[in-house]
Amino acid sequence: MAFFTSASYSNQTQKQTSLLIFIIFTLFHTLFYTAVSVSFNFSTFQPNSNNLIDFDGDAFSSNGVLLLTKNQLDGSITFSVGRASYDQPVRLWDRRTNKLTDFTTHFSFVMKAVDPSRFGDGLAFFIAPFDSSIPNNSAGGYLGLFSNESAFNTKKNQLVAVEFDSFQNTWDPSSDHVGINVNSIQSVATVAWKSSIKNGSVADAWICLSYAIDLRDVLPEFVRIGFSAATVVDELLTCASGYNLISTVIHITTR
Repeated sequence: MAFFTSASYSNQTQKQTSLLIFIIFTLFHTLFYTAVSVSFNFSTFQPNSNNLIDFDGDAFSSNGVLLLTKNQLDGSITFSVGRASYDQPVRLWDRRTNKLTDFTTHFSFVMKAVDPSRFGDGLAFFIAPFDSSIPNNSAGGYLGLFSNESAFNTKKNQLVAVEFDSFQNTWDPSSDHVGINVNSIQSVATVAWKSSIKNGSVADAWICLSYAIDLRDVLPEFVRIGFSAATVVDELLTCASGYNLISTVIHITTR
């Protein structure tokens, strides 16, 4: 599997004090030499009624949109962690034929600081075992992906992620960046994010993995796919924009 990323911005800004994600998610499987299409379109998200979305931690839906972290209007967002993912297992490779799958992803989001002087850590698109849940002590720079106790121990983790990192922790490069994480919070490959991601502009991300990863060595046959975000102080609001829409399209084909 190969990963590469690109991002662009529009001039549109988002005023909501929350993390809003509105997803159109299309998934194509090509396994056992037969194309099987699985697609789903969420026009709105209603509390406790999203049968195809699994909420973990502080993630929830409100007024037809999805929030990954606490809403500042409801109080402090300190140490808030949330995930939202497709609630059905996704097959990434076929154990019988040993065939791997590839995918590309597109989605849009906004990150806006409550206080521009202390910007938060960002969010991530992740792939993990289907029974994966938010680890303990995974707020802030750990993005709800890894526990701070084992974040760098690749033998104790099983997760692949693309992080959109807006804060430079000690293990990060010296600039805002997009990183590929394989079983560790320290990215195995990064690219600088040269456009500002701290002014509330809409970011459009297209992800194709350009870092070679054999998913058979990292992940089980069936996985969970979703988004994760975290805060450590009252610092970061990450919002979907462009008509409150995140559009994620995953194309999976055997190779």
